[in-house]
This record gives sequence, C-alpha cells and structure tokens, in this order.
Amino acid sequence: MLKRGFNWLKMHRLAAALFVIGIISIVYQSGMLPPGLNQDEASIGYDAFSILHYGVDRNGMFMPVHLIAWGSGQNALYAYLSMPFIYVFGLTVWSVRAASMLLGLLSLVLLYAIGKRLFEGERGALIALFLGVVSPWHLMMSRWALESNLFPALALLAFYFLLKGLEKNSWRWFAAFAAVMALCLYSYGTAYLFVPVFCGLAAVLLLYYKMIKPVSLLLYGGILTVLALPIAAFVWINRFDGASIVTPLFSIPKLTVPRVEEISSVFSGQGLTPLWNHAKSFLKLFLTGDDGLLWNAVPPYGYLYPIAVPFILFGIAYSFQLVWRSKSIGHALLLSWLAAAIMVALVTEININRINIIFYPLLLFASGGIVPLWQRWRLAAMTAIISFGLFFAAFAAYYFTTYSEKLSMVFFESFGDAVSYASDQTDGTVYVTPSVNMPYIYVLFYERIDPRDFADSVVYGNPGGAFQQVSSFGRYRFQHGEPQLGETAAYIYASGEVNAEQMEQNGYQVKRFKHYTVVVGGTRIGQP
Repeated sequence: MLKRGFNWLKMHRLAAALFVIGIISIVYQSGMLPPGLNQDEASIGYDAFSILHYGVDRNGMFMPVHLIAWGSGQNALYAYLSMPFIYVFGLTVWSVRAASMLLGLLSLVLLYAIGKRLFEGERGALIALFLGVVSPWHLMMSRWALESNLFPALALLAFYFLLKGLEKNSWRWFAAFAAVMALCLYSYGTAYLFVPVFCGLAAVLLLYYKMIKPVSLLLYGGILTVLALPIAAFVWINRFDGASIVTPLFSIPKLTVPRVEEISSVFSGQGLTPLWNHAKSFLKLFLTGDDGLLWNAVPPYGYLYPIAVPFILFGIAYSFQLVWRSKSIGHALLLSWLAAAIMVALVTEININRINIIFYPLLLFASGGIVPLWQRWRLAAMTAIISFGLFFAAFAAYYFTTYSEKLSMVFFESFGDAVSYASDQTDGTVYVTPSVNMPYIYVLFYERIDPRDFADSVVYGNPGGAFQQVSSFGRYRFQHGEPQLGETAAYIYASGEVNAEQMEQNGYQVKRFKHYTVVVGGTRIGQP
C-alpha cells in the first residue's frame, strides 16, 4: 500500500504539490485561526463531549438524532463525527474543528476524482483540485466547526459514489450513495429539500438512460428511506407538535421552536411570496460572492474570486452540450445537483452557509469552463489559471494576517481564557458579562461541566424561546455584578465595561486578557 502510494506521488507530482498546498492552508494555525471560538462551535463541541462521556446532551436527551441546543435545534451529525477527536485530544478548539478539517481534505480528494471522471481525465482532475485548493469558501469552511458545512462534503462524497456505481455497475457503490444521501439529512436542515429533489432527478435520469433496473432503484430507495426514518420522525414531531421519543438506541427530541421554519419559506406559511426576494438575493451572492457575513466571505474574494462567474457559466453550457450531444450521464447528474441546489436557494433566507450545497457544483462547473479553453486556446486557459493563483496568493496573505484581527471580537477571542481564570480564582460566584453571545456555552465548554449538573440548576430568562437565554446555573451568573472587597467572587467584563486601573487602585485583583478583564473580589476558599 505504501509503495503504491509512493509510486502514485512520483507519477502525479503536480497533483501531490496541490494536495500539499491544500493541506497546509487548511491545517496551518487551525486551532488559532479563526481566533477564539464561535458560539455554535462551542455548542456542538460541548454537546459532543456530553454525549461521549455522559450519554446525554446538555438538554438531557439520550443519543439525540438532532440536538436541542439553544432550543431551536442544531444538527447532530457533526457532534458524533467530532467524538473520536474529543476522546483522544480532549475538548479543545482544535479537537472540535478537526472533523471539519478532515472533511475539507477529503473533499479535495473527491474533487480530483470527480474532475477526472467528468473533465478530460488527468487535466480535468488537476483543474478541479486546483480550484478546490484556491477557493476561499472551501478554505474558510474547512477551518471552523460550523456543523452545516458537513452537508456539502457529504453530498460530494455521495456524488462520487454515484459516479463509481455507474462506472463499475456495482450495487455496493449505489448502496453507498443511498446511505450517504441519508446521512446528509442529519447534517443540515436544507437537506430535507435537496435530498429528495436530487435523488428524484437522479432516479429519473438513471431510468431514462437505462443505467439501472427499476427493482434495483427500489432497493436503493429503500435503504435511503429506512436510514432516514428517525430524522423524518423528528421533522414530523416538530412540525405537528408531537412529543419527544426515547428509544433504547437514540432519542428524537421536540424543540422549543423548529428553526427550519425561520430560515425556509417552505414551512413559513407565506406560500410563494418570498421566492422573488430569495432569487434576487441568490443572484447577488452568485455575482458578488459576498453575503455580508465576515466569517463566510472576504470581499472582494468571494467564494471563488470575481473572475469565476464567466467560467462557471461557460462550464454549465459545456455540460449541457455534453448531455445533448454525448448523452453524458455524469454531466446530467451534475446539472441535477445544480438544479436541486437552486431550489434550496429559492426557499431559503440567503447566506453562504445556508446555501452551501451549491458551491461544489459551481467549482466543478468552473473547472468545466477552463478545460475546453485548454483544448482550443491554451494561452487563455493558462492566463485564467495564473489569475486564480494570484487571487489565491492575495487572499491567503490577507486571511492569515489581517483577517485574524477582524474576526477576533466576532469569535470572542480570549473569552475562554477569562472564563478559566475566573473559575480558578474563586470557589464562589462568577459573574459573566452578557455582552458575549450565549456566554453560558463557553463556561460549559471550557470548564467541562457535567451536563446533569447544568440541567439540575439552569435558570432560563426566556424558557421555551427559540434561543433560550441562560440567566444562571450552578455558581455562574450571566449578568454584570458589583465587586465587593473581600467577597468570594469573580467578575468577567468585556474590556470596555470596567475601569481596570481604578479597580486595581481600589485593591482588587485584576487580570487583563485581549478583549476581557477579570476582577476578583476575594481569594479562593481555603487560601490565605
């Protein structure tokens, strides 16, 4: 196996070089950039830790198929994929992000393999891999643990299995496709629309091209259906106000508010009214590459730089041509992926992570736009590739320097250090600034609180809300406190909320972190 891999590297040196660049760009400073931790990362990481060590999430649900999280839910699959890393390395920023990095690297391999099958062999494979490596969207999504970004990676894996099934005419690959498509349903809510639409289109194409027998299609559909039953029950319970279900193997929770209704017009009761607004928002994002969210895109680089749009459009036209002239089933399936993704965009409140299912086909279509150029106008193709490379160099230089500071406050850098320090300095009450988004989850994450202790003592300020605000649990109070000398307590403030110098002059112990300040009113119990 090792010798075979070494021989492959010798024969595919350019691909190997691109993989090395991709690996470095994804794993370099992976625990430090983005700096700090997003609240959704802390949430998925803590619930993974809780289920791994205690069998329940922070809301007391046993092996849930979907997390309750804040109240309105969080997809659970990423938590389960994170558990091996958390088990080996403990609960850290790096261990929570490790699954995302690994999937990002796997996706580069898949882009290479899919590109080889769709676009002129090795040349097409290299171009698809190259665009995956230089894509800002792919790099940024691979470096932090937003659970929804699991969805496009799984869809890409399923698409590869489908192409392999067609290539080998093997039931194993088709069954793997069905199984991974079912897993997509546990990765993000937009999969509830994408999976049936794409699988339906794929089924029609496979039957039309006589690539599969109806009986076999029913078998693979049965695999998908059986594996999807728990998440289907979850959707039913939360759509029609059912009750939570607990089985010996897993639980299906009832959320406080089903959040899919907030982000998708399919469940909003507004009919077709929002479609036009969604279409305009999607077109704007497609052309500009920016959704206004700093953690999703960096202007002016977008998801694949400003120069990508004409290549994407050319690639779409190229795929249509191959379907029309050559009856290419692979390109017909890729166009079906695009069609299903656009349907998702039309019923979704647009931002990059909510329509993330569209970006891998866009990368592949951009590859398809460059490949024909190489055949006819090689200088133009080389110019395009060099331009993408220069854009990537500029983006990487910005991302690994200036961008870190811009994200620092957004990801609450140094807040975890402040929480750990304050908790260590006193056995008494810890008052935590409410200026942080969901500050309680950072206490749970960095202090590794037993979820049963949290559930027994938590007090919500808005119980039953879509985003339940924790007022207190245990010894932690999520409010501004008034320090008292000699009091056994600690206070965590955002830096602008307290005059640290004045506190020190008044005799308090003060510890400054990058964006937060800890004031201690007394010593730890038992200390002189």
